[in-house]
Amino acid sequence: MLEPSPRIALVTPYTGGNLGDAAIQDAMIGNLRRRMPGAQFFGITLDNDNFIKQHGAGAFPYLADTTPLLSQQPKSLDGGTAKAASGHRVWTTPIKRALWSVPGLVPFLKRARARVNALVREISHSWEGYRILRTQNLLVISGGGQLDEEFGGAWRLPFAICKWVLLARLARVPCAMASVGAGRITLPASRRFVSMALRLCQYRSFRETRSRAIAASVLPRAINDPVVPDLAFSLPESELPSPVGDIRTKARGRPIVALSPMAYAKPGSWPNPKRALYDRYVQQLALALSCLSRRGYFLVVVCSSLGDDESVIPDLLGRLEGETRSSLDGQLHIPAIKTWRELIAVLRDVDYLVASRLHGTILGFVSETPTVAISPDPKVDWVMEDLGQTDYLLHFQDFTAEEVLNKFDRIKLHRDAVVEQIASYRRGISSTSASARQYDLLAGLALGHHQSHR
Repeated sequence: MLEPSPRIALVTPYTGGNLGDAAIQDAMIGNLRRRMPGAQFFGITLDNDNFIKQHGAGAFPYLADTTPLLSQQPKSLDGGTAKAASGHRVWTTPIKRALWSVPGLVPFLKRARARVNALVREISHSWEGYRILRTQNLLVISGGGQLDEEFGGAWRLPFAICKWVLLARLARVPCAMASVGAGRITLPASRRFVSMALRLCQYRSFRETRSRAIAASVLPRAINDPVVPDLAFSLPESELPSPVGDIRTKARGRPIVALSPMAYAKPGSWPNPKRALYDRYVQQLALALSCLSRRGYFLVVVCSSLGDDESVIPDLLGRLEGETRSSLDGQLHIPAIKTWRELIAVLRDVDYLVASRLHGTILGFVSETPTVAISPDPKVDWVMEDLGQTDYLLHFQDFTAEEVLNKFDRIKLHRDAVVEQIASYRRGISSTSASARQYDLLAGLALGHHQSHR
């Protein structure tokens, strides 16, 4: 009989829509399976069905509360029964009338009930999570944006990370953070949660020195932890698809530019919406698209995060003037992309990329495509610095269409050197790199625990 294989739980706030997160998980699974061919993976995610569909393994909810991370308003606790459609209270029983007669009592009771229900859900979720971790040999937290309070505050991602690390320790399962990114950690509760999570991990690494510095601000000894580049860079070459080819056919010899917009600050898609900032971004990007079309480029619009970023495309095309929109017939292509492999296949078929989202930029570099980044966040600046591409960096808040064109003129002039610089960076993440050593260490943790509990 075959002996049981190591079991590894992967913790990530991933729904399946962000193609960068998907690439990170596939890189982790692929590289660990090269070291442990029979390894089994269990997802602790925001979309269990997606994880099971992609990887054919078990999954468990990342959060006890299933409220979307973008939600800023509490749900109604009474399902809307306290008020009629007209907005007046429905006095159904003497008890309810008596309760409503005491000022502030009913809202207080609702808040108390909500907290009790949340506590019960949290206890149940934690107990089931603990039982699952008892069956695992390693808990791995990987990917960008893990140490960040922006989406939901301290009691969402920071608390969740702390809880899962604590549950792993209680279950006597080794826990590791691999190439994680850090963002805003300013709230006192966030700092306590992140500090505890970092402290309890047997292994920690960060995707760049700035994330490590942010982590060290809550746990000083983290400043000595290794820096290992974003896991998307460690995707094996054998896993990367070939260019799709048909885009070159459609372009008919014209140079090809891919635009990858982002729904940053867009109301309904971002936790801190800023309508004026988003509208300005779309306007300037539409102007740049118009100018590129007049210069004779063939244009391709792609998204690295499905759903939210796809909603930017009609906003972008709607800003084009009628004459420009009609002239784009035969000059604009919007491919159907559902996976990171399909995105890379397209990016390998274009000459240049304009991207805003971090992993739109990173997957461009994985494809070795010269990229102009319109950065909404310092983490995009950091990856451009690490690859020596700051000459082609703009910022979301103040870029102009004219600047985009100027960056294009410069990147065209130095295209061969840019491609070689990107390729050299990727070669540096090779079999002798920190990335390979990290996967070796993670495999060693899983195998060590597995063998000691057989």
